[in-house]
Amino acid sequence: MGAVPAACRRPGRPGRIRRPSRVPPEVALPLWLAILLGVFWLAVLVTVGYTVWRMVANLKALATSVQALSERLTPELDRLNEASQQAADHAARLSERRAGAAEER
Repeated sequence: MGAVPAACRRPGRPGRIRRPSRVPPEVALPLWLAILLGVFWLAVLVTVGYTVWRMVANLKALATSVQALSERLTPELDRLNEASQQAADHAARLSERRAGAAEER
């Protein structure tokens, strides 16, 4: 018998022969399957790209719409704020009047 190659021996146990591990052979995909997978992933990529493009466009349109709405609402909100302040002042005057009337009695 000949000498056993060093690659077949286990490092911790001299004299024991290790079987080479069985690695399944690589199987290449058939060309038609590789093309189908490539087309599928290309379609996925195009779909994701289109979706992102539409989302960006919709977000820009939404920002423009919010800006226009803000410009329309600002004067109305200012008017409501002024009316609210006038109502608060009027309520304060009525309160003072009632307090003065209560003291006179």
